[in-house]
Amino acid sequence: MNIHPTAIVHKEARIDGTAHIGPYAIINANVEIGSQCVIGPHVWLDHARIGDGTKIGGHSLIGGDPQMLKWKDVPSLVRIGKDNDIRELATIHRSKDENAETVLGDGNLIMTNTHVGHDCRIGNNAIITTYAGLSGHVTVHDFAIIGGQAGIHQFVRIGEMAMVGGMARIVQDVAPFMLAEGSPADMRSTNAVGLKRKGYSEKARANIKEAFKILFKSGLNLENARLKLAEIPDDAGEMKKILDFVNSTKRGLTGV
Repeated sequence: MNIHPTAIVHKEARIDGTAHIGPYAIINANVEIGSQCVIGPHVWLDHARIGDGTKIGGHSLIGGDPQMLKWKDVPSLVRIGKDNDIRELATIHRSKDENAETVLGDGNLIMTNTHVGHDCRIGNNAIITTYAGLSGHVTVHDFAIIGGQAGIHQFVRIGEMAMVGGMARIVQDVAPFMLAEGSPADMRSTNAVGLKRKGYSEKARANIKEAFKILFKSGLNLENARLKLAEIPDDAGEMKKILDFVNSTKRGLTGV
């Protein structure tokens, strides 16, 4: 185990022998750190479970109390999966509810100066860009990208492979495979570049483009748009993902 002599590590913290703890880091009692993790200088960890291979940049704070005026201290956690890259000055706050968790999956890139609020759930291989802020209870699905300085309202969902442009203000759900930007945000197009890079077929991309037209350009209300979406063939499961997302929205969809 490589722990810098200036680091402060509570005797009850559980740290894998292959982890690296940098200068002036503070590791509190209720922390577990997996194998091959790298904890940078001046990092503060509390109420956290850190998965194997995750790197946390200097001056980040993981497991801090939720930012709520009426919150009462209860046991809760931040749970972080494997192989995440959390850069400098990031903050990820623990759940506000007893025995509940703020969750970050595997392989995510959380850039410098980003904030992930209490009870957020981030999937796998997402990117949250510098100065973006996620309010409490936000859900970010796999491979989504949130641009720099974007602000995401409480309880909003960002769908799989959706892209949120820089400085966007998002107050409603962003459908999978789509691109939203602006303040207030509107739907601009499909995430065409991301879909091609991910290997979606030409047919699947065409289906998603048709879904975009029905949802955001046809003028149909959401109920009639759902019926039209159900008529589009499903090449690689993309239409099921869009329909399931649309059918389960509670805040409504950005652009509708």
